[in-house]
Amino acid sequence: MGGLINVSPTGLLVENTLFVIAVVVYLLATVGYVINLFGKKEWGGFAANTLRVAFLIHTAFILTRTVNVMRVPFVGHFEFGNMFIWSTVLVYAWTEWRLKDKYHAVGAFLMPVVMLYISYITLFPKISRAHNPLPPVLQSNWLKFHVSASVLGYAGFSLAFAAALMWVLKYVMENKKDAVKGSPFLKTLTQALPQPRVLEEYMYRASVFGFLFQTVMIITGAIWADQSWGRYWGWDPKEMWSLITWFVFAVYLHARFTRGWTGKKTVALVLVGWVAMMFTWMGVAWLLSGIHSFG
Repeated sequence: MGGLINVSPTGLLVENTLFVIAVVVYLLATVGYVINLFGKKEWGGFAANTLRVAFLIHTAFILTRTVNVMRVPFVGHFEFGNMFIWSTVLVYAWTEWRLKDKYHAVGAFLMPVVMLYISYITLFPKISRAHNPLPPVLQSNWLKFHVSASVLGYAGFSLAFAAALMWVLKYVMENKKDAVKGSPFLKTLTQALPQPRVLEEYMYRASVFGFLFQTVMIITGAIWADQSWGRYWGWDPKEMWSLITWFVFAVYLHARFTRGWTGKKTVALVLVGWVAMMFTWMGVAWLLSGIHSFG
């Protein structure tokens, strides 16, 4: 890649400090959402406001990283992961504001997933935070469109996954009524979860959002590949798993829209789609080699 970018000690310190603070505040927001889920309603506002503060700090980190690497920080697991996490929080915070903070319960399931993403990019030893220049093959304006669509698609699928987890828990609770009645803890949890039809609608809308951007990601990637290598599709592992993820959600959306599928079958498809998405992001990078291996 032509060596590392020489970043000033001050720039590096600011970048690292902002990242650590953002992670800590994200964790506080996660705790707030979980406490709110168990009947402490006043924690809902705290969690939402804390999440917005964390998002602003994370935005400052990304801007600092942009200055330090002298490009949009889209390359490599650490940079892509940060953009993916940032986009997920952005989309959720927007839906939370749009829905007048009615669905704080979603945050109790989404934010642990976000913390899982953060743990991966910070604790996995093979992920580098190095300030690398942009490889020649990636020096194209298509990079911005392609990766922006990718992170927004993943954000939508993450929200759909959180709603699917909530649906599964609600389903289990409703089929274990005797156990729920005998436990104030489980009773409070059951009451805090939205009704299955509400969760299915949330899951559907999040999936549509993710699917649209996943489609744009595949299309822009194909155009970019044609310009770079003279072919639209190369059966690269990343391309294949992106298509598999797209296909799973396409089946779900088609089945729901044209066949009226609801319930367990649709939730299962969303869960499978998220697993395919995660393998596209994590699994392909470490288990399958290809042209998308940029660290």
